[in-house]
Amino acid sequence: MTDTALARVLCVDDEPNVLAAIERNLFGEFEVVVAKSGEAGLDAVRWGEKFAVIVSDMRMPGMDGATFLAKAREISPDSVRILLTGQADVQSSIAAINKGAIFRYLCKPCPKDELIATLNDAVRQYRLICAEKELLATTLTASVKTLTEVLAMVAPWAFQRSAFAQSCVTHALSKLEWPDEWIYTIAAALSQIGCVGIPADIVQADAAQRKLSDEEKKLLLGHPEVAGRLVENIPRLELVAGIIRHQAKEPAPNVPLEVLRGAHLLRAALELEKYAVRGRSLERPWEILRAATPPLPDYIIKALSDFRTNVSGVRSAHIRELLPGWVVEEDILTSNGLMVLTKGHELTDTAISALQRLLSVNAIKEPIRVRGTTTSGT
Repeated sequence: MTDTALARVLCVDDEPNVLAAIERNLFGEFEVVVAKSGEAGLDAVRWGEKFAVIVSDMRMPGMDGATFLAKAREISPDSVRILLTGQADVQSSIAAINKGAIFRYLCKPCPKDELIATLNDAVRQYRLICAEKELLATTLTASVKTLTEVLAMVAPWAFQRSAFAQSCVTHALSKLEWPDEWIYTIAAALSQIGCVGIPADIVQADAAQRKLSDEEKKLLLGHPEVAGRLVENIPRLELVAGIIRHQAKEPAPNVPLEVLRGAHLLRAALELEKYAVRGRSLERPWEILRAATPPLPDYIIKALSDFRTNVSGVRSAHIRELLPGWVVEEDILTSNGLMVLTKGHELTDTAISALQRLLSVNAIKEPIRVRGTTTSGT
C-alpha cells in the first residue's frame, strides 16, 4: 500500500443497513470491503489483499466480534483491529480487547467524523508497523549479513555450520508458515557467533568424535550462552537471543512461543549438520531427527523430512561453475592445511566468493567434488 493509494478497510457486521451506511460514510476516504458474518470476514482476510484496518461488530450470530478479531489477528497480525458495537456490555468489551488486541473501541451509532478520524489513526498505526518490519527486513538483516561475513573470515567452520542451519530453517519455514520468519532465519545465521574464540582443532576433534578435555568440552558447550549475550544487546533481537541460547537444550515451558518454536527448529537443523559434517548420509533425515535427545516435536521432523532429497549425484566442478545450494562432498583445505569448507555443507554466495579469492592466490586447488540440486541443471 502506497501513501497515495486508499487504505483497505474491512467492515464486518450482520446488519446489511449498517454496512450500507458505513460504505456511504467512508466512500472516497478508504477502499472499503464488507462482510456479513465472521466467517465471511475471515475468508476476506485469508484470500484477499491485506487490510490496513479490520472493523467488526461485537454481537453477531455464529461468531462474535471478539472471536472473529482474534482469528483475524492470527491470519493477518499486522492489520489494526477496531470494535464498533452498540452492545454496552463491559465483559464482552474486555473479552474483545483481550482476544483480538483491539486498537480502539467505538460505540454505535458512531458519528462519521469520529469514525473517519479513528480509521485514519489506525491506518497510521498500520503504516508504522509495516515500516518497522521493513526496517527489520532490510537494515537489521544487512547488519546480520555483515556479522556472518566476519564470522566466515574469522571462523570458517562456524560460518559453515550456521549456513547449514540457515538452509534447514529456510526449508522448514516454507512449510510451517510461521509469522515473523526473520526471527528464525536470523537466529540460525547468528547461532554460531559465540564460537569465534574456539580453536578450529577442537571443533575438528569433536567432529571426528575424538576425546576432548573437560576444558575443551566447556568451550564447546558454552558457546550458545556466549552468543546469546552478544545478540541480546542488539535492539529487536531479544527473541533471537533466546532461541540461540536454547539451541542445544530443551527450552523452559514458560519461554515465549517464538523461542520455543525456534529453539526446536534450530536444534533439529544442527542435528542434521552434525551428521553431515561427520560424513554421514542425510538420505533419511527423519530417522536422524527422531533419534535426537531430548525428543523433537513431530511437526519439526515433518517439516525437515525431505531436506535435500532433491540433491543429485556427485560430480567434479571448477570453482567458477559453483552455484549456491550445491553441497560440498569433500573437505576443502588450503595448501597449508587450514579448513575452508567441510564435507556436507551447502554453498552460499559468500562461501563461493571466498573460494574464488583463495583460488586467485593459488591457496586452494580445483576441481572439487560437489552435489548439485536437481533444479540446477546438474
